Amino acid sequence: MNTTGINTSSRIPPYQREYCSWLYENKILSKIWDSDCLQSLMTFGNHKKLINACVEEIYPHQKALQTGATFGSQIAAVAERLGIYGELDIVDISPTQTRRIRNKYRFLYPSINCIKKDALDKPTRKYDIIICYMLLHEMPIPTKAKLINLLLSCMAPGGKVVFIDYHKPAWWNPLKWIIKPFNRLYQPFAENMWQTEIKDFVVNGGQFEWKKITYFGKMYQKLVVKRKETLY
Repeated sequence: MNTTGINTSSRIPPYQREYCSWLYENKILSKIWDSDCLQSLMTFGNHKKLINACVEEIYPHQKALQTGATFGSQIAAVAERLGIYGELDIVDISPTQTRRIRNKYRFLYPSINCIKKDALDKPTRKYDIIICYMLLHEMPIPTKAKLINLLLSCMAPGGKVVFIDYHKPAWWNPLKWIIKPFNRLYQPFAENMWQTEIKDFVVNGGQFEWKKITYFGKMYQKLVVKRKETLY
C-alpha cells in the first residue's frame, strides 16, 4: 500500500472530536466496530445491501476516491470491484483510522492509497468515481455543504459521485421513532439528512443529473450524480 501524500498538518475538526472521537480514536472500539455482523446490526440488516448498491456503480480499472475510512467490508468490496488495475484513494482525518486501513489492506490490496488529510482539502487530480459512504450525517451543515460541492468539482469527464447515507424514513416506518432519539443523543447532525435533500446543498445544481434510490422504508438512500453533457 502506498503511504505517500500524507498531510501531517491536518487536524481533527472540533465537531468530530466532540461527537466521534470516542470511537474513531479508540483502537479497541474501532477493532470491535470493524465487523460486518455489527455493521449489519447497526443498519437493521442493510449493511450488505448498501455496499452492493455502492459497488454496482463502479467499473473495473477506474480511478476512485472515497472520503472516510469505513468499517466492515465496504472498502474491500470497492477494491475488489476496481480490480488490480484500478486505483482507490481513501482520505480520512483520523490517524487511528488511516493506520487501521493501512494495516488491514496493505498486503491484500496494494492499489489502495490511504491518506491522512481533511476531506475538504481539494484533491490534485480528477476521479472517475467518487464515493461518500455514510459520512454526510456526521457533519454539521456548513461542512456538509462544502464537502458535497467539493466532491462534485472533482469528477473526471464522464465520472460520477455516489452518496450513500441516511434518508428521511417513510411516514409509516416505525423504526424512525427509535432512530430519532438515538440520533439526537449520539449523531446530532444526522437529522439534517431528514430535513434537506443532498442536492439542495449544491451550487448550480442544474448542471448535474441526479438519480436517487431509497432503501428499507426510505431510511437509507443512494444518490448518484453526474455532470450533464454539454451539446455544442
